[in-house]
Amino acid sequence: MTGFLAVFGYVDPESPLNYNLETSVQTLIQSLMQLGGFVASLFIFKFGAFISNRVGLWTGSAFSVLAVILQMSSIKISALYMGRLFLGVSNGFYLTYSATYLGEIAPTYLRGSAVGLVTFQTSFGALIGILIDNYTAKYEGRTSYLIPLGVMFIVPAALSIGILFLPESPRHYIRLGSDENAANAIRILRGIYDEDQLAAQVTTIKDAWVIENRESQSVHLIDTFRGSDFRRTILSLCCSISQTASGVIFFSSYSVYFYAQAGVKNEFVWVMMSLAIALTGNMGAFIVMKFVKRRILLGVSSIVNSAIMFVIAGVYTRLSDGSYTAAQILIAMGTLFTWVYGIGQGPVLWALTVEIPSQRLRSKTVGLATGCNYLFAWIATYCSPYFINPNSLNWGPKYCYIWGVSNVVLGMWAFIFVPDVGGKSLEQITDSMTTHNDVKNEETGSVVELREFAQSE
Repeated sequence: MTGFLAVFGYVDPESPLNYNLETSVQTLIQSLMQLGGFVASLFIFKFGAFISNRVGLWTGSAFSVLAVILQMSSIKISALYMGRLFLGVSNGFYLTYSATYLGEIAPTYLRGSAVGLVTFQTSFGALIGILIDNYTAKYEGRTSYLIPLGVMFIVPAALSIGILFLPESPRHYIRLGSDENAANAIRILRGIYDEDQLAAQVTTIKDAWVIENRESQSVHLIDTFRGSDFRRTILSLCCSISQTASGVIFFSSYSVYFYAQAGVKNEFVWVMMSLAIALTGNMGAFIVMKFVKRRILLGVSSIVNSAIMFVIAGVYTRLSDGSYTAAQILIAMGTLFTWVYGIGQGPVLWALTVEIPSQRLRSKTVGLATGCNYLFAWIATYCSPYFINPNSLNWGPKYCYIWGVSNVVLGMWAFIFVPDVGGKSLEQITDSMTTHNDVKNEETGSVVELREFAQSE
């Protein structure tokens, strides 16, 4: 936006935008958000077990409001940086607790699809943002970017009020020792009123909690890497980091700038169109994840996206940045990439990150996994401008070679290592993965004995 670049950038007659940002400023504007998310994830990992999902979402809303105020109230670059950092902290709380909350309240047959809706929410929010940006970018002065920032107040306000009418997850009430509240939560969230069914569901959740809690009376960092939890933690970490490895962080952070520097005209409109099409993929994922195995869907979508990345890079290796044909191919392939990510990689990776950890370590493991993803996302967003900015390496779309390779690795990993957890309750996933490891390690104790202990309790 001219109004933004006039304040924080510099005049550059050779740029298609007539302005440009210093590479160092560009890296910090995006990477500080990832750093903020990493800080939030560290906090969640340390104290997540003591914070309910609703409190976590309220905390994210508070940081979101503070971030917007800082970015709107000053033209100093330091205030912009701090606002971006706090916005990242907000995202860290939002993403961790929204995914965990959805994973814990959804019935088994809808859990993967419900958690996968995180990707839909992200795409829908980005679409609304780009739509507003497209029309305010034409305004003179700071108004061009102050209006989109001001609109961001709506989300934390609406969310903070909305979750007042929702109960905590049944599993959270079980952790607090409140069976009655857990039953009420199931009654509200799932529409179950039969007392026998309610009692059975509460008993199932409670038995799993007792079994896992019996293994260790306290939870520490090292617990996430002990026994059967070691495999779960590594898988959850890999799933979360794969969000960055897919290349979606690069596209979401720099798509407008990326298109503009590649000579694409009306870049806001094209990004808006791309996100609108991506939403159809997000909505399709809700159905597809009920019938296609997680491993197959993730592996196939990763291989397809690797091919897309190689096509983009290959076209710009042969054709100049100003080529009309190259620009059209970039738009088509970029749109296809976001659609494939929306129907495959995004929802599957989010679902697996939440599903795989054990119940007693879920908040810590998801927090750790999200933190690692933010760390890798910070590296990606910090380094990307040095590759694509004309003042640095000036690779432009040829930068997609790197993301093509990372998607190949992601696809191979999915086919070889990702377990099939579709159609299983969180307790069944825990039991199956615990059995797999504990049968081989007598020192961890018999799962059967633990189950008998739970029943006696």
